[in-house]
Amino acid sequence: MKIGLLDHMGYGNLGDAATQEALIANIKKRLPDAEIIGFSLNPDDTTRRHGIASYSITYWHPGLEGIEGTTAASPGLWLRIKVKLKNIPVVSLMVRRILHFMREVKHLGRSFAILRSLDSLIIAGGGQLGELWRGPWSHPYNIFKFSLLAKLAGRRVLIINVGAGPLNSWLGRAFIKYSVYLADYVSLRDVESQTLIQRLGVKRKTHVFPDSVYALDIANTDTASLIRATKPLVGINPIGFCDPRTWLKKDETAYLHYLDKLAAFSSWLISQNYRLKIFSGEASVDRYALEDLKQRLMHDLPPDDIERAFLQPSESVKDLLDEMMRMDFIVTSKFHGVVFSHLLAKPVIALSYHNKIDDLMRTVGHEQHCLDVETFDCERLRVAFVSLVENAQSLKLQFSQRSQSNAKVLNAQFDELFVPTRFQVCPQILDTKTGAFLDGSA
Repeated sequence: MKIGLLDHMGYGNLGDAATQEALIANIKKRLPDAEIIGFSLNPDDTTRRHGIASYSITYWHPGLEGIEGTTAASPGLWLRIKVKLKNIPVVSLMVRRILHFMREVKHLGRSFAILRSLDSLIIAGGGQLGELWRGPWSHPYNIFKFSLLAKLAGRRVLIINVGAGPLNSWLGRAFIKYSVYLADYVSLRDVESQTLIQRLGVKRKTHVFPDSVYALDIANTDTASLIRATKPLVGINPIGFCDPRTWLKKDETAYLHYLDKLAAFSSWLISQNYRLKIFSGEASVDRYALEDLKQRLMHDLPPDDIERAFLQPSESVKDLLDEMMRMDFIVTSKFHGVVFSHLLAKPVIALSYHNKIDDLMRTVGHEQHCLDVETFDCERLRVAFVSLVENAQSLKLQFSQRSQSNAKVLNAQFDELFVPTRFQVCPQILDTKTGAFLDGSA
């Protein structure tokens, strides 16, 4: 049996990596002979990180094409021709579009051949059914083209525990609507995502299950190095919110204001006898925020303390979880930063930039510790943190119980999906509300 896993991953987002780790482990547990391949934005990273063969979702992945064609003309002549064409705007635009079309057609043919070798394609990850990053021609188009190619190849498509939205363009909505129609099985990670899909006019059956990362095995998380310190450790996870260098919405004023508030809060924590650890689970989008926050705290901490407080972005999910395990409290703006906190039973405050984080915090019943990343002020954050500390023990118990419950539900889902006698037919799916098994057909 050969299974493909598709996710817009590959540039250092450890939430995406954790999703794939959880799925690969759970597929292998139930289908030990299954061969798994990946489809990602960066196949080299996916192969290195997960130990599976991987292919690009797009034609433009560096190194995908190898040498871009051949020509009888000398390199110097070809370069001169290209320069002249670029100086003619209309011709330059037309040539670029023709080349884009030709490369995309070639990529579609290659992808179709790979999909024909599979038994099933699984689309999984975070916000796969949305256009937050780079609009309808990114996630929505890629999901649609692979769903369509897989069905043309006669292969099964499963969309498992993904988030949906935002979908602000008619084209993005169309791509996602028909992707859902093409799939043999669809589950969303929250009721809000399911509702959004239904609002597109989708009449078929869909399901709601927790985010797949709740099924991640954390038994190997490092606890040996934990020490009881006199000063509690607070982990702060800054993001590149509105950073013009990396964020989709470019607003330098909002970015600087966000960092100023985080710096002021960090200084307050130091004055309250807390230790700091500034960390990140994403090497790409958030890398500048770490350095910019460090510059703001230079006058509050000695140089040696600054270096100890700031961590380089974690390279692996295990590294990140090992670091978070040492923390007593966590402040994060990442969806999976909240999920990781739940898994580790760490009291967490979410500075939310997206309703998926609001929905997650509300689902586990501590929306009072969820603040809007753009509108929060230092006083509100301090009040939320004091409440977090006061309720730490009950929150730890609550998160531990919720994580175990979510893992149990996911295991039931995977038991029904990843069974040799059922994997190539429509499975029965556990209804988490009634406890009954439902027909999983469209």
